[in-house]
Amino acid sequence: MSFLTIIRINSDFDAKGSVKFFSVVGGLIGLGLYGLGYISVPFRGFLMVFYLAVITGGLHLDGLADASDAFFSHRDKDEMLRIMKDSRIGTFGVLALFFVLLGKYLSFNAIKNPLFLVFIPIYGRFIAVYLMKKLPYARASGTAKDFFKRFDLWDFLAGFVFIALSFFLFNPAVVGLITACFFLWGFFLFSYFKRKIGGITGDMIGFAIETTELFMLLLGVFYGL
Repeated sequence: MSFLTIIRINSDFDAKGSVKFFSVVGGLIGLGLYGLGYISVPFRGFLMVFYLAVITGGLHLDGLADASDAFFSHRDKDEMLRIMKDSRIGTFGVLALFFVLLGKYLSFNAIKNPLFLVFIPIYGRFIAVYLMKKLPYARASGTAKDFFKRFDLWDFLAGFVFIALSFFLFNPAVVGLITACFFLWGFFLFSYFKRKIGGITGDMIGFAIETTELFMLLLGVFYGL
């Protein structure tokens, strides 16, 4: 909770052990979206985008911007890693923020069932866990390095439970299609990151969370949820 949000809990922090709770934290964040889901359009979309930015401290948006600057620079791996470390934001970072935030704003306003909004942050954190388990950390040291450890199915338990629950809350056929698209998206990100960097960084995790949330929102709109 303390790493993924601005909420601070007074307890000993175990980075590796906390990974199994990422999807749970996503669900707690999603409850806030559910509450905002009953506000009328167009204020709903703005408040939801603002809420996510505030509750996460802008951490994932910062990663989205830095990783976008690196990926679209068409440089080699070492140069892309250097760009991600640069605190300045470039053109591609600005464009990524603009299109992702605009896409979320429009999608939040178009979603019909507020309950589906609970699952949006869950999908994002589930993807983060998957990528951290499948890809090595790309730097010798860094903020996110402590979260990497040997592949452990227990780290995925909460995410799978939430996905299973969604089959009972929504049309199972629609959820089946959305879930298939979700796993295909995860494989795409894995392949893209592996080809570009050969591993993953904290900024890339932020990139994955933000783009996954938008992708799942667009699917929800497309399937009428």
